[in-house]
Amino acid sequence: MDRDLTVSEVLLDPLIAQMRKADAIGYASFAQFMQSAARVHARQVVEHLREERADAFYHAVEAADRAQNRLI
Repeated sequence: MDRDLTVSEVLLDPLIAQMRKADAIGYASFAQFMQSAARVHARQVVEHLREERADAFYHAVEAADRAQNRLI
């Protein structure tokens, strides 16, 4: 598989349903857990992207400053 399952796909997957039932985890509880995990993951991805963009911005500013200082 080239991608992760969506929350909907996880909730409908027969193998996951068998495992969930074997562990005595209700559908609603599992669905709530998966949605919560998806929200946490999305926040982490966004924060990581912000950090990468901030780092790239400050590296570009530093490079421009160094280039300008060489011209002076």
